[in-house]
Amino acid sequence: MVKGKDQPTKAHTGKDQPVKAHTGKKAGTSAVVVPSPTATASKVKTTKASTPVPSCVACGIIISDDVKALQCDRCQSADLWKCADCLNLPPDMYDYLVSDSSCGLRWFCTTCDYHAMQIPTLAKTEDPKSDRLDSLLILIEKLLEKIASFEDKLNDKCNVGVVNQLDTKVKTLEDRFVKHEVDITSKVALLENNISRQLDEKILESGLRCSNGPNTDLQQTVVQEVNRHIEEDKDLEKRKKNIVIYKIPEADTDNVAERNDNDLAFVMELLDSVFHIKPEHNLVERMFRLGRRDNSSTTPRPLLLGFKDLEVKETVMSNLKNLKEGETRFQGISFSHDMSPKQRAAIKKLVDEAKLEHSRTSSDGAENYWFRVVGQGAKMRVIKVRKQN
Repeated sequence: MVKGKDQPTKAHTGKDQPVKAHTGKKAGTSAVVVPSPTATASKVKTTKASTPVPSCVACGIIISDDVKALQCDRCQSADLWKCADCLNLPPDMYDYLVSDSSCGLRWFCTTCDYHAMQIPTLAKTEDPKSDRLDSLLILIEKLLEKIASFEDKLNDKCNVGVVNQLDTKVKTLEDRFVKHEVDITSKVALLENNISRQLDEKILESGLRCSNGPNTDLQQTVVQEVNRHIEEDKDLEKRKKNIVIYKIPEADTDNVAERNDNDLAFVMELLDSVFHIKPEHNLVERMFRLGRRDNSSTTPRPLLLGFKDLEVKETVMSNLKNLKEGETRFQGISFSHDMSPKQRAAIKKLVDEAKLEHSRTSSDGAENYWFRVVGQGAKMRVIKVRKQN
């Protein structure tokens, strides 16, 4: 608030006297001249130099050194003064306002008061809850903008598209590696069989050349051994495209044709859903259950499946991990190669030896582990997996 005159009152001598102009709580000076008391009272008086003389906006009294008045604190116009009488301001209050520089009271003219009070007036008419909601929405928008900015920066530093491409390439390489591993294992097993067969043939020829008679004991032994190896090779070749599937539900009917149709439909859905192998004509060459049917048993018999192409079998065996992500009805199903009695005996021997070794080296019981044979031929080995509680 700009106060009025804070100077001692001086007596008028009839001559023009200077009046201080007030800006803020501290008064400054300006070249304002107050006419003599005999001059005509008006809001604005001028001297010969046409200098405006301040007067009270209410009563019109000239603001001289002996008049207590206040100037507008907002616009501080030289023409906008109001005397203490028109303000109904007691003398002691006026003196306090003028002397205390830290006082926060202000006086505004009519125009400045209107502008100063316009915003608070509008605020009173508005809903406070609506104001808080608008402020909250603005804050949320700013936060979303910052989050979007952070995402853009992250995308610039780490290209998501490139990461996805690399992930796809890595997965493709893994699939190719598994497929090549299966191919190499099959080729090694086939090579071993061919070598064994050729060796048997050479032994047979040598035995025949070395024998003195057509029916010697040596000749018969060699012939029997060679024939046994030949039959085993033929059996392995026949089983090469086969797989054995365990825990496939078996239809409860005495009609063999209905059971076979039910098994074939289930297998086709399994191949399509889990391994993405589309059903085709003659995809499966043979299919039958292993063992005699027992109506009192709750465990379904294993299902032997023979494919037309070896590639289909390799696709299935190299993607067994897909079973974990398949439908619920396909959970718990397991696969194995169709092995000969000799191979099964060799696997049983490996498992028994692994369990015996575990008992010697560990205090934990062997019943807490699964013992699985992986690989084929001379590369067969046993892996040990702890059972989940």
